[in-house]
Amino acid sequence: MAVTGYHLAFGDVARLSDDACATRWLSPELLQDAPVGVRRAGWLTSRILLAKLLNDGPLPKLERATHGKPFHPSLPAFNISNSAASVAVLVGEGDVGCDIEQIRSRARFMAIARHSFGAPLSDWLESLPGDEQMLEFWRMWTAHEAVLKQQGGTVWQMNQLDLPLHTLCPPDRYLHHACIENRLIACCGEQPFPESFAPELIIV
Repeated sequence: MAVTGYHLAFGDVARLSDDACATRWLSPELLQDAPVGVRRAGWLTSRILLAKLLNDGPLPKLERATHGKPFHPSLPAFNISNSAASVAVLVGEGDVGCDIEQIRSRARFMAIARHSFGAPLSDWLESLPGDEQMLEFWRMWTAHEAVLKQQGGTVWQMNQLDLPLHTLCPPDRYLHHACIENRLIACCGEQPFPESFAPELIIV
């Protein structure tokens, strides 16, 4: 299936994880890979949301890259991110990465920033007024995660990125943030994002 540009979807796990929806949008082969227990609902939701975004029939069984990033050779590049009760899915023409996080208080966030972001970003974050620091922490965190996922890396490589403050992405990549209520979504790809880029499919 050919894709032009970027496409982003956002959905609530409670609305998308039922068995009837899974049977409609996921192939039997893919459903055999569904985990049991607490991870099942989020797993189903992310793949149902991807299938709805592509709108090209039941989603086939997916393969996994070196660090576990799912893909399929006949599908456009995509990336999935889960956060508590929500899921985001980004599709693009080249390798893409996305991360969704709930904007919330986090204990010891400045120590986490010092460990994960490097001195220039951490110094800037610490220089902000206290009421601005948490939102900027999550903006930095989601940016780092999206870049790593675009590259096929893992969160353990975050402190190796050395991202510049003005773009929060490598010079040959592009980053965009979207906000839905108290969820922040970072998207990273190989082509520029339109200024008006936003989720085109929202299921809440």
